[in-house]
Amino acid sequence: MTKSQLELMRSTSQFTCPQCGNPLRLKIGKVVTPHFAHIVLSDCFTSFSERESPTHLIGKQQLAEFFTRVGFQVEVEAFIPKISQRPDLLVQRGRNLFAVEFQCSVIPIDDVYKRNLGYNQVKIPSVWLLRTPANINVKATGVTFIKLSKFEQSFITIDSSSKPSLITYDPTSTQFVYISHLLHISGSSFIAKICTLPNKFQTFPFAHIKPLTQNEANQYWSFYQHKRSKLLTNRIYSSKFGTRDKFLNNCYIQRILPKDLPLYIGFPLLGSQVFQNHSTEWQLALICALSQKQVDFDNISEGWIEAFLAEYCRVIDFKIAKDVVMQYCQLLQQINFDLSKLVSQQIMQETFLKQLFHRLIVAKR
Repeated sequence: MTKSQLELMRSTSQFTCPQCGNPLRLKIGKVVTPHFAHIVLSDCFTSFSERESPTHLIGKQQLAEFFTRVGFQVEVEAFIPKISQRPDLLVQRGRNLFAVEFQCSVIPIDDVYKRNLGYNQVKIPSVWLLRTPANINVKATGVTFIKLSKFEQSFITIDSSSKPSLITYDPTSTQFVYISHLLHISGSSFIAKICTLPNKFQTFPFAHIKPLTQNEANQYWSFYQHKRSKLLTNRIYSSKFGTRDKFLNNCYIQRILPKDLPLYIGFPLLGSQVFQNHSTEWQLALICALSQKQVDFDNISEGWIEAFLAEYCRVIDFKIAKDVVMQYCQLLQQINFDLSKLVSQQIMQETFLKQLFHRLIVAKR
């Protein structure tokens, strides 16, 4: 609607809130997107659109138009009485009904779980789209380094081809931005492939992610090893713990400098983002613990892994961390690692490990 049409509607109509029944005012400014606001603050103040940012309002409008284009009936902020929830969009095509949430701000992840629990109670699948992170350059597509906050990481999904990915939406460029084939480096750092799809070309269910090309797979290996090498080269000088540094002590036990550690230590694994330690640190700690306690690969119990994680690692998801440790033990078995020998005596060819990386990691992306 044009501004003059909105002004005419405001002067000739009265508006009430569909949730609380209180009167609303239609605000038509020069900067902020036109929107409704309660004349008097009410109990539903925090649940309606007057606290939404202009970006959220514009994005919600664009997504409503998108779902309409692909054949859905769309209700904006439809109230679901049974669970007292109001998704950004409630979309329906035939018998298929979805609650769509376009999330622009950071909220407690528990709130996301609670909302999804509500949707599950009424058997309505939810679709969460994050606003494309500000640090993602939508014009620079391809394989690159990115940072994702813990909140953003909580929305990473694994598709049918085991590709960790995040589909976001950018209202400014009216594009869906795929942050796909995510490979964790450390902390909030990842390697990812960025690709964009204009709103007008998107489908629902959303378009699938294409596999990595051979050239892109090689980029992943090169990028990961570059970051690993940089970290290990500087590790001695960046230590804050001196002689109490467990990682440096483990290097000493294995008679090797950090920068000379073989590439199978610090090897990328699916799910490694749950470790707050860099992979070189916990993987070397695991090798040392297995050697010192003379635990054979075939005799590693779940209890032993739990004790190892509690003593040597900082993790944010214990269950996933246990699976990742088992993955690494299996990898060591595949390369015929001998626990009775020092790491410095078992330096392997990069070519073999690169092939292993492509088979175990890239092929699943």
